[in-house]
Amino acid sequence: MRNLIVLNTKAELIDFLNNTSMDTLVNSVAFASDLLEMVRENDNLVEINEDLGFCDDGGWIEIDEMGYVVKDFAIC
Repeated sequence: MRNLIVLNTKAELIDFLNNTSMDTLVNSVAFASDLLEMVRENDNLVEINEDLGFCDDGGWIEIDEMGYVVKDFAIC
């Protein structure tokens, strides 16, 4: 079983995405604190695009109400 990675801020998410080799975040990552609030305000979805400092549009991460990643696409 993998350890759960908890990300608390947008900066932590960006750093994590820039440095991960994981194919999916499902069952491995949860959002908390400021990051959880930010994503909840966007219908539990965060897009991986220029707003996060990425020039590649099209990726996204979806969380459940508790903050656990339940779906993602093109995170790497």
